[in-house]
Amino acid sequence: MEISEKVLTMLTRLGFTKYEVLTYWTLLVYGPSTAKEISERSGIPYNRVYDTIASLKARGFVSEIESSPRVYVAFSPSIAFLKFKKEVDDIKKQLEEELKKVKVKEEERPGIWRTKDLDEAVEMVKESLDISEYEVILVAPEKFLEEIEGNIKNALKRGVTVSLYTEEKIDLSDFSKLGNLFVRKFHKLNHFIGMFDGREVIDIQNIGFRPRNPPSFKATYPEIIFSQYSFIREAFKESTLILEDINRKDDLRFFTTFHAVDVIRRHLSDSNIYAEIIARNLTTGEIEDLKGRVVGYTVAMEEGIDNFDLETDKGIFKIGGMFAVLEDYETTRIKLILT
Repeated sequence: MEISEKVLTMLTRLGFTKYEVLTYWTLLVYGPSTAKEISERSGIPYNRVYDTIASLKARGFVSEIESSPRVYVAFSPSIAFLKFKKEVDDIKKQLEEELKKVKVKEEERPGIWRTKDLDEAVEMVKESLDISEYEVILVAPEKFLEEIEGNIKNALKRGVTVSLYTEEKIDLSDFSKLGNLFVRKFHKLNHFIGMFDGREVIDIQNIGFRPRNPPSFKATYPEIIFSQYSFIREAFKESTLILEDINRKDDLRFFTTFHAVDVIRRHLSDSNIYAEIIARNLTTGEIEDLKGRVVGYTVAMEEGIDNFDLETDKGIFKIGGMFAVLEDYETTRIKLILT
C-alpha cells in the first residue's frame, strides 16, 4: 500500500516509527484488520506487526477487538490526537512542576530565542506574563491585546502592575478593578514590545500590519534589554497617560523607576508614600532590602535621570533604576505603598 511522503514525514516528526505509521495508515484506510491483513496491505513483516500494534495501543491510536483471529481497529485522527495532545499537555505540566523544584544557584547565562511563527511568539508572551512578579510593560496595538487578554487579567489579579502603551480609543473595561493598570496613548505601534520584570524582552516585528510570519524574539541579554528599555523611555516621554487604575494602594509594584517616579510625582503632595525595594548597592555591589518613606524625587528625562529619595533608618538614599550610575542604589524590584 502506498502512503504519501507527506503523511510519513509528519508522523515520523512526532516520534512514530515507519512501521507504526504504515500500520496506523493501513487501519485508517482499510478499517478493522487482522495482523495478517495488516502485514499484506502495508508491507510490514508479519513478525513485526504485533510489537508495532502494542506500541500503537500504548499511544492510544489503536484498539483491539476480542475475536479469533484478533482484529485491530484505528481510532480516528480526531480522537487519537486528542488523546495524544492530552498526554503531551500532561507531560508539559509535569516538566514545569519538576522545573520549579530545581534550584539553580549559578546565574543563568543570557540567551535569545527566535521564531517566525506568530503562535509561538504569542505563547512566549503568555508564558512571560504568567511568571512576572513586579511589572510588565506592553507596547501593543489593540488587536494584539485580544490574544493575551486572559494572561493580562491573571497578572493584574496577582498584583503585577501592567503598564500599557496603545491606542487612545480602546475598550479596557474588562481590565478595570482587577489590579494596578496604567495606560498611555502612543502612536508608534508597528512592533509589539514586551518587557517583563526587567529580566527579559519580547519583540514581534511589524505586528501592526498583521503579518503571517513576523520575525520575533525573546532575549535576556543585557545589551538587548538596554536597547528596548531605552526605546520605552522614549515612548514614555512621547506618550500621554490616559488611564490610571490603582486598586492596590498598599502593593504598587514596578521594575522601572520612571514609572514609579511618575506615580510619586503625581501623588506625593496628597499621600504618604512608603517603599520596599530589593536593590544593589552601587558602592559595595551587595544586594540589600530597603524600607522607608519616599521624601523626594528627581525627573530629568532628557538627561536620562529619574530617581527617588528613600528615607530609611540608615539615612536618605537615592534609588535609581536599571543601569543606574549616579544613584546610591540600582533596583528593578520596587513596591510602593500609598497611604
